[in-house]
Amino acid sequence: MSSQEKTFEIYSGVILQKRQIALHTYHIKIQSAYFSRIKYQAGLAIEVFLSNPYYDSGSVARTYSFWNYEPVYNTVDLAINTFSNGRGSRWVKSVQLGDVIFFKPPSAQIPLDETADEYLLIGDVTALSHLYEIHRAIAVSKRVSSLVFSANSADFFADIDNSFPLTSIIVNSLKPELIVEHIPQCFSQQTPNAIAYIFGDSKTTSLLENYLKQHPSFNLRKIHVQNFWGKE
Repeated sequence: MSSQEKTFEIYSGVILQKRQIALHTYHIKIQSAYFSRIKYQAGLAIEVFLSNPYYDSGSVARTYSFWNYEPVYNTVDLAINTFSNGRGSRWVKSVQLGDVIFFKPPSAQIPLDETADEYLLIGDVTALSHLYEIHRAIAVSKRVSSLVFSANSADFFADIDNSFPLTSIIVNSLKPELIVEHIPQCFSQQTPNAIAYIFGDSKTTSLLENYLKQHPSFNLRKIHVQNFWGKE
């Protein structure tokens, strides 16, 4: 590891919980004294090392979105998908309760914009936990419409409180044009001052973003896009 790569801070935590919650998703809960220092906002993400960076000079990190943050117990919940069967997939399958893990300080990816009257939450199951967290952070007085898609119903999982607050459909996610067909059925085209969050693979997010931009009747003030595919 070069001197330049050592400029970031590294913290440690302990895995308190691990369980498989869907066909390609594991839920892990991490506890760390460092988490007491977090200034929480919906949209945080954390880079987790897949080995001990102090002993492994080639240690790599993967970025995972916060699913839930509990300041009382200094815990963070992550939902880690295994679709690509890459290093992150093998890591989450191998870790055990009580294992010490290492991570960089959390950072905001796309923070929640609280100024909208309506929110459109769109994404595939690789971003489901992030969409759940954004949804919980939106004021109850705001209107929320959603569309979460997967090719397999076994890949959906409930939110941290065991609820299913988002609209889900089974569709071939490799064919974004099929997803577009569902948008008019799910979203109002009358509410002014709306903001859309689109999460998923780059091909799908690009097509959905272009579709919404080409239909001004949705009254979108902003469209936030973030690619999630491969972030295992």
